[in-house]
Amino acid sequence: MTKANTNGERYSRLLVANQRRIYGFILALVHDRNHADDLQQEVAAVLWNKFDQYEDGTDFAAWAMRVARLCVYEWRRKQSKLPLPMSEATFELLSEDAIAMSCEFDDRVSALRGCLGKLSERHQQLLSARYHENEPVRAIAERFGRTRRAIYKSLEKIHTNLLACIRRQLAENPG
Repeated sequence: MTKANTNGERYSRLLVANQRRIYGFILALVHDRNHADDLQQEVAAVLWNKFDQYEDGTDFAAWAMRVARLCVYEWRRKQSKLPLPMSEATFELLSEDAIAMSCEFDDRVSALRGCLGKLSERHQQLLSARYHENEPVRAIAERFGRTRRAIYKSLEKIHTNLLACIRRQLAENPG
């Protein structure tokens, strides 16, 4: 396999894994789905052209959003005849906040995954039934041989414990 193929596969995996976040970031800056769609395509091309500048092991989404911000900034400059929904200063603040929030989101997701792995098998099954299989509480109660109230209480307890675990993980490993 050639280096270009390897890079292309890595790029594709990273782009697909982060596509929604990048699109959400672009949409938050331009407030128009049609423009966001066009810009996402442009950003994908620019990211590919600059992929040799991406450092393995770093946050691809944060890097991609910085590139996207420049593309949106250039698009805004070209659209100067159109009324813009925000000032340049607001644009800069919003884009920096979105990038920072994206990094924080990654940390929280990572902590959640770790905390989910610490749950008992029964609690994992309960969460899976409710959120992955989207089962109503009534059906879960029947399956587990418990009352609906008991299922709600268990879910509440699991949520509380997960939140505490996430907070501990984030405090122990600040981003």
